[in-house]
Amino acid sequence: MLKKTNKEENDPEFSHFTPVNIRFNDIDIMGHVNNAVFQDYFDYARLSYFSKVFGEPLSWDSITLILAHICIDYHQTVHLNDEILIASKIALIGNKSLQMTQEVHKMPEKKLMASSHAVLVSIDAASNCSVSVPEKWKERITAFEKKVGFKYR
Repeated sequence: MLKKTNKEENDPEFSHFTPVNIRFNDIDIMGHVNNAVFQDYFDYARLSYFSKVFGEPLSWDSITLILAHICIDYHQTVHLNDEILIASKIALIGNKSLQMTQEVHKMPEKKLMASSHAVLVSIDAASNCSVSVPEKWKERITAFEKKVGFKYR
């Protein structure tokens, strides 16, 4: 478990941080974390974010979120013995979607290693159709985030 850092306490942009343990099988033949594994890290941190903000895990059998788009930029290589922390935030709330930004930071130097921009769509799992982002979610996100934009309001 990573200790709380000044970045966590004073970061003006992010309010949620998830430590991630790098596993041996995350490493490729080049000796660094394989680029495909970063998606697993972002998924793990995303679930942690929503559990924290909503006060419970996302339900998979009612209204939930699915990943519709993701773009990952790789800034530096991450190695097996690095300590990393994933910073997560919702940057924009739309009618049926959320835009999430995440960053991988190498600790303790807080060096940016990778960043992700994702679009998550709110769906009704029973009908498999998109639905409006629940008002309760919007309220909890805006209460948690220091700054969040709205696409439609």
